[in-house]
Amino acid sequence: MVRSSPTVAALVEEALDYHRATFAQPLHQSDRTRPRFQSLTLYIVGGRKREVSRVRELRYFNPSAQEHVRVAGGSNWSELAPMPTGRSHHCVAVMGNFLFVVGGEVEHATGRTCAVRTACRYDPRGNCWTEIAPMKACREHFVLGALGQYLYAVGGRNELRQVLPSVERYCPERNKWMFVQPFDRSLSCHAGCVADDLLWISGGVTNTAQYQNRLMVYDPEQDQWLARSPMLQRRVYHVMAAVRRQLYVLGGNDLDYNNDRILVRHIDSYDMDLDQWSRCSFSLLTGQNESGVAVHDDRIYVVGGYSIWTN
Repeated sequence: MVRSSPTVAALVEEALDYHRATFAQPLHQSDRTRPRFQSLTLYIVGGRKREVSRVRELRYFNPSAQEHVRVAGGSNWSELAPMPTGRSHHCVAVMGNFLFVVGGEVEHATGRTCAVRTACRYDPRGNCWTEIAPMKACREHFVLGALGQYLYAVGGRNELRQVLPSVERYCPERNKWMFVQPFDRSLSCHAGCVADDLLWISGGVTNTAQYQNRLMVYDPEQDQWLARSPMLQRRVYHVMAAVRRQLYVLGGNDLDYNNDRILVRHIDSYDMDLDQWSRCSFSLLTGQNESGVAVHDDRIYVVGGYSIWTN
């Protein structure tokens, strides 16, 4: 009966092809494969907590439903299937309604921690995880961005704590990573985001411990890095987010004249059309390093992190 209907037969064949191409599914999304529940949701995954070194947790929060609700004790964050392995200092990116978690630092049974190459993918439709091909290099404190049909991993530190200049990209169609144009210097603890079909990188620290105020942009079409106007001050361990045609840098720390770390509470914005930075009239409520960041309805959410004063 199914085969007698060309329309139904084509749908069945499409479904079979989709499920056969496990790793390429993010590139083959359609109205028939997208989650039916379309509300935008914030996720937090992994990291470190005071009482636990590395966590596997995946939690979600729907800002729209919670707009006028305040629930004590953080119970408004609901738990989902945990990651296969607990990790921190990793990176996340979204492509085709899948959540990718890449690299980071894991803890061995001996208590020793080191950077890893491993990566996994979360499917919200089935609340399940799938391991994908590992990166070519171990990375933690790096940047990951989804551009077009690829994920790009930039810089970071490897398992020997060496700071890397290399950049690699992941192709879901082939489930494979390959190196592309490297950064012009080794860099870690930087921030990044995707805007205007480009990957933007700000700040960070070099392998010679030099704090950076640079803003660099990667054009995947040209496989080329370009310099833009530098930030108003140096930042490491900060976050960056894009709202409309503005980039915002939040948190992190800098060095004073005595080379002591100082918190950066100022929020600076960058106009992509004017190539110009300006300081916002408001600041972070508290100094935060290595926070999570996301944009929802033109609002920037900064989650977690730590203070350099209280650890």
